[in-house]
Amino acid sequence: MVRPQDQEPDEQWRMTVNLLAIIAVLLMIGAGFWLLRELDAAKKAQECLASAARHQCRQIR
Repeated sequence: MVRPQDQEPDEQWRMTVNLLAIIAVLLMIGAGFWLLRELDAAKKAQECLASAARHQCRQIR
């Protein structure tokens, strides 16, 4: 079956949009992991400062 010429650009555009969507999702996942690490470090620092042994706290980073 022969496809009309008009459908080819639509398929290429759809592939481009799908690739951009995949890239956007991967960036959001990466940002989520970065945010989780930062929040965990902040939680550890806050717990250390709230404890009675403040002088034993080391720098978290």
